[in-house]
Amino acid sequence: MVALCQAGTKHKHQVARQQKFCGEHMVKIWDAIVRRFTRLLIRYWAAKEPAVIPPRRYSQALGDNVQQTMNLIMPLAHPGPETTAKLLELLQFRVDDLFGGLDVVGTVHFARFDVIGSNLSMISVYDGDFETYIRDFIAAFGDIFDDIMAFVKNPPPLPVGDNPSAFVDWVNARDLLQLPQDSTELTDDLSLLSRRLLLLFDAKPEVQLGVYRSYPGFSVAQIRQALGLEWEQKS
Repeated sequence: MVALCQAGTKHKHQVARQQKFCGEHMVKIWDAIVRRFTRLLIRYWAAKEPAVIPPRRYSQALGDNVQQTMNLIMPLAHPGPETTAKLLELLQFRVDDLFGGLDVVGTVHFARFDVIGSNLSMISVYDGDFETYIRDFIAAFGDIFDDIMAFVKNPPPLPVGDNPSAFVDWVNARDLLQLPQDSTELTDDLSLLSRRLLLLFDAKPEVQLGVYRSYPGFSVAQIRQALGLEWEQKS
């Protein structure tokens, strides 16, 4: 009798495991079907209604234009440890010129170069409008960017100092999409918001989703003045 009870319990456990496995398997199949259908739907929408890329915005209120972000993603021509080592050597060799140039620009809160995957990324936080920011870079240390472009796939026309407009366009095309703080600004018809977002992310899969500012509304100049920091002049 005990043996029969044990056999029955074992059978129930086996059935329960099989049911759980089948249930999980069906969920995975259903998720795959939904993802496939969504991709087909996005392609259909994109054919009828191309994605609307939100333009850069510059406010008349100067306080709204501080602490802007740039996420410049530059695919490397030959990614690998040797390229990363050469980039590090270049940046360290020119660090005084680079930091001095950033001081001359005078609107940069933070800036860094990262190698992520097969890309060289320049991430920065700055004040003012985008084009002025890039043109200030060209004037302050465009020759450093000329050297960096030797490692980048499909670089802009060089030297950048002789081709400022082309360089601004090149950087703009490789800067990550930045969403407006209120995503409802993407459309006047809120019923179309989900569709607009899907089309936008299909066209621009790499995107800055959000940013936090600990001291919003303050410029580099205001912060340095408040802290009593002097500007170092580039020799």
